[in-house]
Amino acid sequence: MDYDESDIAATYDAARALTPARQRRWRDLLAAHVDRRAVSMIVDVGCGTGRFSEILAAEFDAQVIGCDPSTSMIAQAQRRPVTKVIEFMRASADMLPLADGCADLVFMSQVYHHLPDPIAVARECRRVLRAGGSLCVRTATRENDVVIPRFFPAVRAMLDADLPSGDDVSSNFLIAGFAAEHHAIITEIVAPDWPGFVRKSALRADSFLARLPDSEFNRGMVALRTHLADVDLNEAVTEQIDWFVFTKHD
Repeated sequence: MDYDESDIAATYDAARALTPARQRRWRDLLAAHVDRRAVSMIVDVGCGTGRFSEILAAEFDAQVIGCDPSTSMIAQAQRRPVTKVIEFMRASADMLPLADGCADLVFMSQVYHHLPDPIAVARECRRVLRAGGSLCVRTATRENDVVIPRFFPAVRAMLDADLPSGDDVSSNFLIAGFAAEHHAIITEIVAPDWPGFVRKSALRADSFLARLPDSEFNRGMVALRTHLADVDLNEAVTEQIDWFVFTKHD
């Protein structure tokens, strides 16, 4: 999807904001698999509006370069409070304007399913990593249990067509020369309660929801709001996402 042809960048942070609890969860996962003492330079590939760039900088006390092909996403990222340790630049994931072996960690969040050539991107990530460096991939896969298709049925076909399997992700990075270190399916709280999930969904800052015809989106929002009568409104809304850690070995 071309984010520059949509309004997603303007609402992305409001719709996809990470609560303090979710930030702590991902910082803990990073800390469990990457030695912070060995990280001074991080590349956040497909950084979007920079929501994970800030988490990475804080967790590792490191320089972060956020790269994204979308002009509007980078513009939104650059509106964040100025910091000397985070730099944002417009760049394609398969052609990073960075030197060989410059990074200790490459991070990718919800980028993989947008890549036209995942193996080329994997090789480019390997190029910019130093020997022994880590690659962390947070990505949706077809196996994940997610909420949106329950209310927007047309999204199910999109997910099945566009999302990789977990095996696809692993095999492509192995082909590119990485060693697999860890894989888990993470269940995380995507909204602290159902009304909050409805409000976020209404912003339509999800590439799959954005692609729906307005009529289908509106029907789905009616179904989602109707669902509020049948659930505990204070119940947290959870979804699954895959978490991979790879290492570059020469």
